[in-house]
Amino acid sequence: MKIKSLLFAVLFSLCIYADPVSAQAPLEGTWQATYLEFITPDTTYKATGDQASSQVKVINQTHFATINQGKDMESSMFNGGKYDLTNDTYTEHLEYFSGPDQIGKTYTFKSTLDGDNWEITGPIVKDGEPAPAWKLKEVYKRID
Repeated sequence: MKIKSLLFAVLFSLCIYADPVSAQAPLEGTWQATYLEFITPDTTYKATGDQASSQVKVINQTHFATINQGKDMESSMFNGGKYDLTNDTYTEHLEYFSGPDQIGKTYTFKSTLDGDNWEITGPIVKDGEPAPAWKLKEVYKRID
């Protein structure tokens, strides 16, 4: 009987002091790009090294923000909003964007998370339109 009482007390204490809200979501943190690729029908843009690392994505439990510092304001970019991660599907719901025509758009990508390495890939499809020949690949390393 004493063992059952002790076990109950331990389990009860764990329930009271456990803080599920502070559990880190799988993507929560700060991510620095190590490789960027954007393919359109007539252009392929690839960035590695310092050029890629100028892009940082910050994610909390419900929102993301991406900042890419270009050589000038015209080549800089920012976006942000809510996101969803379900299994290997990562979806961004854009609430902010340096290009205002993107605000309100939703983009869905395949997500591969391996420890502190994260990759998102897929076609860039706007709000359920047929998939164009635009593709994106971003590879990140967790830095915080």
